[in-house]
Amino acid sequence: MEAGPKKAIPVDPEGVAKIINRAERSSLAIGAMILENDRLIEFVERLSKAGISIVATAHSIKYTTERGIPAYKAGVVEVTNLLTDPSWEGFDGKGKPDVLLVMAINLDLENATFESLKNYSDVKSICIDRYFMINATYSFPSLTEEIWIEYLERLCQELGV
Repeated sequence: MEAGPKKAIPVDPEGVAKIINRAERSSLAIGAMILENDRLIEFVERLSKAGISIVATAHSIKYTTERGIPAYKAGVVEVTNLLTDPSWEGFDGKGKPDVLLVMAINLDLENATFESLKNYSDVKSICIDRYFMINATYSFPSLTEEIWIEYLERLCQELGV
């Protein structure tokens, strides 16, 4: 066991796919930055087809609706608070997610979400954004945009979508 504070473990797409495949229930929270790259909403759609429930925060619900991607609508802070509640049964009432992936949310909110989950929840958090997030359980390393898109493509391929 390491001394000191808990910090994120860097992972590659194959590692993320293994974690998702071992999870009972996975969710992906997306945010307002979903339009930063035209391919991001495509990856959200593919991850949804892999059985990952989508939680659309901010105005990202508009883009999931336009693409016909089933998504729950909630604020980032609301999602974080619900995930720290041990009695919460999930958006669908069938159980709380045991893994939360996060992408395209403002970095300050992302970091606060990861910090809260790390300290007040048993939910594993995975940052699949471009930047390494030290408070997540697992995180992609900091990447150029081109390599980040490659990572997301590899993740989808590993999940068979």
